[in-house]
Amino acid sequence: MQSKPQDDLLLVLATDLDDTLVGDPAALAELNSWLALRRRQVFLIYLTGRHALSALNLIGAEALLVPDVLVADAGTTIRYRPQFRRDRVWESRFAERWNPRKIEQIASGIPGLSPQGIRSPWRRSYYLGEEKALALLTEALDCLAVRVVVTGRNVDVLPAAAGKGPALRYLVSRFTLPSEKVFVCGDGGNDLDMLQ
Repeated sequence: MQSKPQDDLLLVLATDLDDTLVGDPAALAELNSWLALRRRQVFLIYLTGRHALSALNLIGAEALLVPDVLVADAGTTIRYRPQFRRDRVWESRFAERWNPRKIEQIASGIPGLSPQGIRSPWRRSYYLGEEKALALLTEALDCLAVRVVVTGRNVDVLPAAAGKGPALRYLVSRFTLPSEKVFVCGDGGNDLDMLQ
């Protein structure tokens, strides 16, 4: 993927999808019109907890503008237009220390957690049935290079070096994007690190 020319770059829009970009059809139509008129001057990044196929389906269903970059699975995969192939360099940053079997083994012994059935190479997701389960999980995973991200009753276990915030920092560096032009939008727990 080619970088956009920096001299006429107006904005880097880095936004979550569900309940942030998507949710108010009238406001979305207005924003899409504004962005479409300036599309060549806007570097568009969607960062979502959805897996890539689900995010691409949502983009089509909601008639969203096609992004320059799609960050999926809560910041564990990065894909670039036009073919949306995965960035294996990004994934190599955390592949060696990722141990999903150990995470699954630990989580299965904690009452009040149930697997969500999301199959992602770099993420394990659970429903939180009891508050105390979160503290037990966090303590039990302390020996692994992971981070626990909570959004409502959803708990994601990600590689420590992954997440929406680290992915956004990686993209700003990779494309030499001016940080003062980066506008970040999000609403949930997995957006917190990119908002910070």
